[in-house]
Amino acid sequence: MAKNKRDIDQQVKRAEIEAAALQLFLSQGYEATSMAAVATQASVAPNTLYWYFDSKDDLLVAVLNQQLSQAMTQYAHECHKPVGEQLTWMLARFEQVSPLINTVHARLAKSPSIKLWHDQFHLMLDGLLVAQMCQRGVSSTKAKLLATVGTFVMEGLLSHPHSSRQREMVVSWMAATVDAAA
Repeated sequence: MAKNKRDIDQQVKRAEIEAAALQLFLSQGYEATSMAAVATQASVAPNTLYWYFDSKDDLLVAVLNQQLSQAMTQYAHECHKPVGEQLTWMLARFEQVSPLINTVHARLAKSPSIKLWHDQFHLMLDGLLVAQMCQRGVSSTKAKLLATVGTFVMEGLLSHPHSSRQREMVVSWMAATVDAAA
């Protein structure tokens, strides 16, 4: 069914709200950003936000989904590169929004919608990593274990301060471990 102008206008307005929220979440932090501030940044009335999102947590989930969708589109150009290059790309891509990763972890116990998003993200990332490793000849059993380790290593690198040298060493170790498992 064709979309009408109202549907398109709603999609545009939703995208504008998400972009405003992303900018504020990254510059001011999630906790310091009010829905009123998002409304002001998006040039809408505060109650308009609640036509699109039930809560600030739901707005965060929408922002996360939008960022993930962009990353997956970009990843399509990276997925055929060596494992180390893929991991380096993923880290660089997600470092751009690392405050959001910290916010997700801080809100896991407080927000069912964020916990659900986080759990689904882990399943998706694990599945992606398993598929990539199986294509390289790693057994399914080893790939699942390495994917779990890889996901936690990636989160650790994104959530905790480290030097670029440390990151390079960890990425090299992960890539060598995957290559050795093949």
